Amino acid sequence: MASFTFNGFRNEKIKMTEGRQKGPFASITRNFVRYGKAYRLKSSQRELLEIIQPIAFKASTEEEAILIQDELSSWLVTKDISPLILDDEPGRTYWCVVDGTIENFKRKERSIIWEGSIRFLSKYTSGRVLSLPIGTTFANHTIVSKVETPWKSRTVFSGAVSSFTIENDQSGKVICQYGFISNDVLEIDYKKRKVTLNGEARPSILLMQSNWFDLKPGVNRLKASQPSTVTYDELFH
Repeated sequence: MASFTFNGFRNEKIKMTEGRQKGPFASITRNFVRYGKAYRLKSSQRELLEIIQPIAFKASTEEEAILIQDELSSWLVTKDISPLILDDEPGRTYWCVVDGTIENFKRKERSIIWEGSIRFLSKYTSGRVLSLPIGTTFANHTIVSKVETPWKSRTVFSGAVSSFTIENDQSGKVICQYGFISNDVLEIDYKKRKVTLNGEARPSILLMQSNWFDLKPGVNRLKASQPSTVTYDELFH
C-alpha cells in the first residue's frame, strides 16, 4: 500500500487508503461590483486547497492504537507549513498544515485494521526544481509555473569586480556592491530577501536601490552582470 512523506519524515505503519478528496486546484472566490446593468470583476482571492486523505494502520489492541495515534500527532501537527508528498502523485509537493485535530481512529469491524482520515490545507503546490543559465545580455527564459514564482541565484566570480546586478527588463533589479574576487560565491534568495557570500549572510552588500522582482509565468527577459544560475520551483497554484 502507498503511504506519504510529511515534513521530511515517513511512518511506515501508516498506509493511504482509497477515497482521497482533493480538487484539481484551489477554489477561487470572486468579488464582483455592479455598475448599472453590468458587472465588473473587482478582485479574486485564491483559497487554500483542501486534501482529505483516508489512512489505515494495524494495531492488535486499543492501547497499541492509541500509541500509534500519539505518534501521528507528534509527527503531523506542525507550527509551520510543511511539505506533503503523496506516493501516488510523483513530482508534486503540497505545502500544508494539518487542519483541525487528529481524530480517533475506528477499528474496521473486528479486524486489526484501524481507519480514519487526515485533513490537510495546502497553501501552494510545487513540482520540479528548474534552473536557468543567465548571461550578461538580456535573453528570453520561459517560466513554466502557473503563478508568480520566487527564485534563487548563484554566481561564481571569475575575477575581481566591485558590484553585481541581476535584473529583468521590467525595472526589476537586485544590486550588490562589494570587492568581489575570483572564486567568490554569491547567492541571492528572493523569497527570504537574503544575500550570502561564500556561505555567510551579508545583508550590508545589498543596495537600497534594489527593486526585487519575481518570475512571471511565460517569457521573462533576464540578465546578470556576471554569468549566473537561477533556480526556481515549478508552482501550480
